[in-house]
Amino acid sequence: CSVTCGQGKTTRQVLCVSFSDQDVDASECDPDDHPALEQDCAMPQCPSQSRPSPSSPKTITRSNVVHSHSHQWRTGPWGACSSTCAGGFQRRVVVCQDENGYPAKSCEDRSRPSEQQSCESGQCPQWVYGNWGECTKPCGGGMKTRLVVCQRPNGERFNDLSCEIHDKPPDQEQCNTQQCPASPQWSTDPWSSVRS
Repeated sequence: CSVTCGQGKTTRQVLCVSFSDQDVDASECDPDDHPALEQDCAMPQCPSQSRPSPSSPKTITRSNVVHSHSHQWRTGPWGACSSTCAGGFQRRVVVCQDENGYPAKSCEDRSRPSEQQSCESGQCPQWVYGNWGECTKPCGGGMKTRLVVCQRPNGERFNDLSCEIHDKPPDQEQCNTQQCPASPQWSTDPWSSVRS
């Protein structure tokens, strides 16, 4: 909740992401299904402040000054990194609120916290492949296969969509495409002469 007492707001980050968890333009998601960015939250009632008497205008002025300076920037938690590896960014919600947690407009722009920052999640995974296996046929067109995986240099494996899917090396290939010799058949020698 944005306040420690009274009525406040709780906020969250909402991003439009692809099936591979990449941040994409919001226009690609259905606007009718857009989740709410904030909702009300209630904390225990704030302690009542002593009201100044009308006969002391200086106190009233001081109170107003305090009130005007009580507006402050509040930030939500950092959202998820937009990338599983180098070059990503993350966002958070930044709002100006009064002492009761209600939206305000008198916060100083120069002290506004950043809404976005770069984030590093380690090296990007890459395609790694093994050696070709044996051909399934000695002739006439067989198939050979090999293991192709998306992983980081430390061996951590990822879903194929975490690597550039269009650059994936083939994991099977045709082999021994030469024609097979004609079907074998019996071959006979001439009859030998019978000796008595």
